[in-house]
Amino acid sequence: QKMTKRSKFIITTAWILFSRSYDAYCTNQLTPDLSKESNPLVSVLGMTWTPLLITIGLLTIYLIYAYYISVFKPKDLLPKEQGYTFSEFIAFTYLGRKDKWTSLLYKFPKDINRFNQWMGHNLTQCLSFAGLVSTIMWLLINNLDYYQTIHSATLIYSILIIGCLAIIYNWNKTMFRKYLTETNENKNEPLT
Repeated sequence: QKMTKRSKFIITTAWILFSRSYDAYCTNQLTPDLSKESNPLVSVLGMTWTPLLITIGLLTIYLIYAYYISVFKPKDLLPKEQGYTFSEFIAFTYLGRKDKWTSLLYKFPKDINRFNQWMGHNLTQCLSFAGLVSTIMWLLINNLDYYQTIHSATLIYSILIIGCLAIIYNWNKTMFRKYLTETNENKNEPLT
């Protein structure tokens, strides 16, 4: 039986809150002064605990809000016209207009609702995945001596980046198949 929207929302939100809290707790146990922390907010921007927790907290709250919008107030992000390439389609779901997929890297949609929908669909999955990676990482750090010899920020960030790119790519592939099906069905409908 398929999980209801409400159940999925509650479970996903609980997982994100638990995994973010567990990550912060374990980080505090390992490096209370954050000297060993590799999060760029700390290692590059030099944040201490208070600004770090406020920033992560606000981003998490925003993402849960965006996820709520995408689950309970969904908006169709697909183009209505036929003929989009996969690259153009990726840009359209995010920007709401035809462009190259690389525009995701440096452009923002004009419609804040589209931005929230896109983030709710994609970054929620990425944050859930990051929670899985960080939880497994901390369990390995705390319980397996061998893992400590191979652990590195490069390893973890590589897994996170590759995983999130795969999540976003798969979501776009699924949406592209839906788009092709919908526009082909519309093409075959008789004009009345």
